[in-house]
Amino acid sequence: MRQVTRRTILGAMATAAAPIKLASASMAAPSTLDERITAAKEELISCLTERYGSPEVIDYGRFISVFVPAPPESVEYSGLGFYKVEGKRPDGRTWCTTLWLERVQYKTVPGFYYKAETWWKGRLESTIKLKPKAIRIIRKDDSYGGRLS
Repeated sequence: MRQVTRRTILGAMATAAAPIKLASASMAAPSTLDERITAAKEELISCLTERYGSPEVIDYGRFISVFVPAPPESVEYSGLGFYKVEGKRPDGRTWCTTLWLERVQYKTVPGFYYKAETWWKGRLESTIKLKPKAIRIIRKDDSYGGRLS
């Protein structure tokens, strides 16, 4: 059986009191309305920065404007042609290029893939298969002249 001594009681009290003291010191609430509004602005900007990168913030004093960059809308495939396409590499980096896309149905299973070709000065450079979920079509690029000689 363990004895209750003055040292064990003081040690237990110090252990229990330390987190309370630290929590109350770090969570000190701003006292005035202006301080609370400033703290809310800073928290909003830090949350948006964490989610979207660095938003553009314009502070007018009485109000602020926060502009968050939005990714461009994706478009649907609408037949053969050049498309600006975006995808991700296995290491997480993104790539974006213009490809000649042709939608091809699988012969043995339901579904489709895109046959993507890169052309330069009228010559075929490479052909790859792309899964629809692995890419995002940004826009159809009818003005691209890579396939022309």
